[in-house]
Amino acid sequence: MGVNGGRLKLLVGIISWPGNTVALLQEGQELLSQGRDVVIGILKYSDPEIEALSRTLRSIPPLGERLNLPEILAQRPEVVLVDDAGALYPEDSPYQARWQEVEEILAAGIDVVATVHALELEGFKEFLPFPLTSPPSLSEGIVPASFLDRASEVELVDVTPEELSRQGISLPPGFDPRSRIGPYLAAANFAAFRRAVLKRLADEVDEQLFRPGVETRAKAARERILLAVSTQRNLERLLRRSLLLAERLQASLMVVHLRVPGRHQEPFPWDYVERMLAPVGGTWMEEEVGDESEVPARLSEIIAAHHITRLVVGHSARSRWEELVKGSVLNELLRRNRHINVLVVAPASEAKEGETEAASSSAIPDLRLPLKGKLKIYLGPIAGVGKTYRMLRDAHELKEKGIDVVVGYVETHGRAETEAQIGDLEVLPRKQVVYRGKTFTELDLEGVLRRRPQVVLIDELAHTNVPGVKNAKRYQDVLEILAAGIDVYTTLNIQHLESLNDVIEEITGVKVRETLPDWVLGLADEIILVDLASSLLLKRLEQGKIYPLPKVEQALRHFFRPENIIALRELALRQLAHHLGEKQARLAPERRERILVAVNLKPYAERLVRRGLRLAVAQRAELMVVHCDVTGGKLSPEATSIRNYLKRLCDSIGIPYHEEKVLSDRDVALVLANLCRAKGITQMVLGHSQRSRWQEFWKGSVISQLLRSLRTVDLHLVPINSGSWTAEVAV
Repeated sequence: MGVNGGRLKLLVGIISWPGNTVALLQEGQELLSQGRDVVIGILKYSDPEIEALSRTLRSIPPLGERLNLPEILAQRPEVVLVDDAGALYPEDSPYQARWQEVEEILAAGIDVVATVHALELEGFKEFLPFPLTSPPSLSEGIVPASFLDRASEVELVDVTPEELSRQGISLPPGFDPRSRIGPYLAAANFAAFRRAVLKRLADEVDEQLFRPGVETRAKAARERILLAVSTQRNLERLLRRSLLLAERLQASLMVVHLRVPGRHQEPFPWDYVERMLAPVGGTWMEEEVGDESEVPARLSEIIAAHHITRLVVGHSARSRWEELVKGSVLNELLRRNRHINVLVVAPASEAKEGETEAASSSAIPDLRLPLKGKLKIYLGPIAGVGKTYRMLRDAHELKEKGIDVVVGYVETHGRAETEAQIGDLEVLPRKQVVYRGKTFTELDLEGVLRRRPQVVLIDELAHTNVPGVKNAKRYQDVLEILAAGIDVYTTLNIQHLESLNDVIEEITGVKVRETLPDWVLGLADEIILVDLASSLLLKRLEQGKIYPLPKVEQALRHFFRPENIIALRELALRQLAHHLGEKQARLAPERRERILVAVNLKPYAERLVRRGLRLAVAQRAELMVVHCDVTGGKLSPEATSIRNYLKRLCDSIGIPYHEEKVLSDRDVALVLANLCRAKGITQMVLGHSQRSRWQEFWKGSVISQLLRSLRTVDLHLVPINSGSWTAEVAV
């Protein structure tokens, strides 16, 4: 029993449907296996799967539609399962809604696991990107925000339109007659509604990272953007670029206006700023400084206090000589904040027409590939959340409906529950591969194509095949199977996405070696998020249900730290929300951004490429990488190793890698500026300057030169880590 009573865990469903009840009972079964005294308080739905899951759980029969509160308090179980916590009761009932009964149970020191569907949460309508025409009781929320705040854990029960259709539930017209929200949600809005739920839950998970005891390293899970302005010059452009970045990166946004006393300016248009910030829930603040020299220090304090990860500022209006005399605010900010990204927004809008060459290359290839089969991805935040189990469970439902489904490759990792879930599904033989004297097993691509089932299950989409088989990566096997007209169900963890690789390393301290291009996720016809709260995942790990017991201690010290799990859950929620937004965005034309990543052959070059890739993926932008070579071709062994690795990385992503010959360091900015004009570049990514103020004075600053010569290009300045190149990094 906690200080404030029992613990509450909420399972938030996209809508009200039987899958929420199934998730509730599966949670109960897991708790029962841990030796907890679990009882069923009330269930909303009943079908064969629900009845089978209920059979081994004790039940306290409800009083009609209400919980049998007196009996629950008398028996005092450890955990009560409560379905549909937002259910309303008749006016003559002692309680207005079921969540109030749950509060009584919690107050008695009894834990509760409850389901609620998202639209019943107070204030949720603010997250919807469309007006909700519903009765006031629904649009105003049934379950108060305080109830959600009380929950120690919140977990998503995801569902896709395709999954509803397979369950015999269709979106409006005829949405779900059993659901109170059904008549008020148009089918065309379902993707936007689901995306809003994902973003709301991601915000809820994000708050857990700021609770006492959570390590600060995990706080990089969500981008926090600060737009700093001192005048109204280019305010609209700065706001729009910041809003676009916040939306695409699923980031929070704050605007700070730094007022300098004595400087004459019009009253700041906060009404306009508030209207612009409203769609992303942005905030603003106003600060007064003594003079401009205090701006870097005050901004640095705000950056630290609000855990800012990305600063947005406008180009300086000062000339080079003015900067030498008065100093550069931007350079001082960079020196004080070498750990954050900085975006310097160009004052001009776009390059003139006719100045650019044809588009270079996109980080997002044309997804209209000749794939006849359909791809379903079970996306998880981390290993052990139940992706494979859920995939196998769905496969049994397909088989019961007469669909020809087979197991192509399922990795059980010795987990008894997963092995048992295979059951009577047909399992295709694996391909035996001998490599360096050892025998390995891989997916038998040719065997799948010969068998030609309707659906094949293939685990671990990002897996790297052993040398000796046709394709280097498993996702390439999957593409061939899809091209043959066979549907594929597969699993993927969020840390295996290429664009998130360096973000994952920052959060967890672990370098993930197996990755796949982000565009593979874009091929999916259906993505279902398999979520699991960190406490239950850790319990499963400690019991040896994820890895063998000898490996558990190491996992707990490294990748499976609680703060890592929270951060990865948030990334998975936001990534799926972004994916749904991208599907909608593809329907609307927009200006095509072109991003150039400028690298030198230093150990941090890989970081710059991955940061550029993340921006390109988020904005569906064209991307290219360029190295300005000032060595005359005489590279050290370390530089050669880095260049070869960068070329392989760019090739695997599908973006061009260019080399430009430069006579001296002072010519780098000129070459980059000319390249930007020739290629129609709208954004450039490069590292923070490592030069001191005196070095910049004598040798010049590439960043300062670019800011003066490129008035149509936004500059993304990425923090860089010092260090030496190792063979491990180059693998």
